[in-house]
Amino acid sequence: MDVAHDFAAQGAPEGTLILAERQTKGRGRLGRAWASPPGGLYASIIVRPTRPPADIPQLALVAGLALAESVQEATTLHPSVRWPNDLWLEGKKLAGVLTESRNGAVVIGLGVNVLTDPKDLPETATSLKAAGTRVDLGDLAAALYLRLLSWYDVWQRRGFAPVRSALRPRLALLGEVVHITAGSDRLEGTAQDLDEQGRLVIRRDAGTLHTLEAGEVTRLE
Repeated sequence: MDVAHDFAAQGAPEGTLILAERQTKGRGRLGRAWASPPGGLYASIIVRPTRPPADIPQLALVAGLALAESVQEATTLHPSVRWPNDLWLEGKKLAGVLTESRNGAVVIGLGVNVLTDPKDLPETATSLKAAGTRVDLGDLAAALYLRLLSWYDVWQRRGFAPVRSALRPRLALLGEVVHITAGSDRLEGTAQDLDEQGRLVIRRDAGTLHTLEAGEVTRLE
């Protein structure tokens, strides 16, 4: 991500891709560390969107959709997109997306556990190798790059609506009772839908609907 930001500041064109075999300081949302052992796909892509600034957070979901489709095409597995920025497989985290904006450029970072040995991952994470399939890192990177730029072009021209239509069948936790942490706010309810802006819609027990632009979502057993 840092290398991509440096390239962007130097005028690197939209679509510039940076790949790493491993990361020593991988990061996720809210400054969290992202384990980046060898065997993963670690990519950052520079884009320069012209849509309103309020739409930029949607890019995490655009990337999540492209990632889910790429994995399914390469493996026939069916990962789900867990709002706002994760890919899940069999109840565990397979991949994460991080978007960062600086000076008119956005860097979309993706980390995918591909050939990663399960013993190198937290118990809450999985990899394509752990799921019983092997994928060439280069082939997956190429497929993801092309699909992400394709969906990015759709989003640039037509907004979030077509992305939302393709994404909703892949969303994890819809219809399930969840706990949400958003800053200092805490609430529980049923994950109802994804709205036209990419926000998560929660139905409270009283029937009222709440929309969330960001937050940590945990399924309640």
